[in-house]
Amino acid sequence: MYDDLVTPKILNRDFLHTLYDAAYMECEQDGDGDSVITESGLKCIATLPSHQDAIHLAILFPLKDNVPLQEKLECVNRINDRYIITRAAVTKDATLLLCDYYIFLNGGVSRKAIVLGTKKFIEVTRQAAEEYASDIIA
Repeated sequence: MYDDLVTPKILNRDFLHTLYDAAYMECEQDGDGDSVITESGLKCIATLPSHQDAIHLAILFPLKDNVPLQEKLECVNRINDRYIITRAAVTKDATLLLCDYYIFLNGGVSRKAIVLGTKKFIEVTRQAAEEYASDIIA
């Protein structure tokens, strides 16, 4: 029963890529070895932080140049106020909207939970972007 759990001990980039591939998700590895999942027209990057006790999921949206920083920050605040599964931020140069989420592995997490958690993050992020950021995304 516990053999099916993903723990920090067994997690690596190849394992993660194989997991998404086995779940029939459109997934490829980028030049850094991170998994890039394409679903619902979005590219989600799955990386492993250096401590490897979590999977970091991130989706980046390019922002329009002519939108004032204040408007971009208001969008981020609205998303963060209304959504739990995704966390929004604007990059330092204010050119990208970053939405991210962590799946923590301490104690072990099932493969199914990782796949479903990733799919839910992508779905919620798409919904948040459509609802609150459609007018500022390039």
